Amino acid sequence: MANRRQLIALMAASVAMVPRIGRSQAPGLRLGAAANDTYAETLFAVDGGFFRRAGIDVDVTMFTNAQAMVTAAAGNAIDVGMADVIQIGNGIIRGVPLGVIASGALYDKSNPTAMLCVAQDSAFRSARDLAGQTIAVVSLAAFGAISIQEWLKGNGTDPKSVKLLEMPFAPMAAALGRGTVAAALIGEPFLSAARGEVRMLADTYPAIASSFYIAVSFAPRDWIARNRETARGFVRAVYDTARWANGHRDDSAAMLAKYAKIDVERVRAMNRASFATTPLDRRLMQPVLDVGLAYGFMPKALAASEMIAVV
Repeated sequence: MANRRQLIALMAASVAMVPRIGRSQAPGLRLGAAANDTYAETLFAVDGGFFRRAGIDVDVTMFTNAQAMVTAAAGNAIDVGMADVIQIGNGIIRGVPLGVIASGALYDKSNPTAMLCVAQDSAFRSARDLAGQTIAVVSLAAFGAISIQEWLKGNGTDPKSVKLLEMPFAPMAAALGRGTVAAALIGEPFLSAARGEVRMLADTYPAIASSFYIAVSFAPRDWIARNRETARGFVRAVYDTARWANGHRDDSAAMLAKYAKIDVERVRAMNRASFATTPLDRRLMQPVLDVGLAYGFMPKALAASEMIAVV
């Protein structure tokens, strides 16, 4: 994880590459968002009018990944973003004063949105078969990679015997077919689109915990202190959106299809994220932080309670 000065430099490069939507003359809240179902809760809030009804004027900047949002917040380019707790926690450990303000997508083992996959004709059938092989992950510093290592360990395989390779979701199925990688942790919407090309080997997320936050909303603590009412309105709007999105899959599918620029029927066919509707629970954060520390994805221990900002 880079220091604060490096984070700010990275922010300048990452923000310059992404488009803005819904810009107003005087936005009340600069929001970072991503066109991925796991991170789309705030986009649903924009299109569904939840922020407007909360009296919040939102200016949205689209990002290609969550780490870029953490970097942007560190450089004062956005006020609120969404990421997993390891990405936010590493920023906090490195001196970036961020606070988690609302829960987001919740892992549900009955409806996994990412799976460890192999090629259809692959001989790999178990964790032990993957020893000495290369596995593709979308990010080396996120809980998906950690879940694979914990799953390997729990199934009698040394995590150090496997090489993790960072790769976007889009080319993973083709890489499996070519034999470039032995396995890949593929997330939606690419998972459902690749069902005819790959075989699902395992859901590795339960190796972390039976339930945990896949993503949460965060903001710089100084912004929270200066904009307490706006922060509270944001939190109310997020939970209102969560309740609506969980019960209106077709409507939210159309919104996601618009932002992700994919066919709406493809969105409706995939496993969709479920969103937490209750206030932040540190018990749904701590297991991810603990496993992240165990595998060296965090430089030191961090209590989930230290990450939560009271709004």
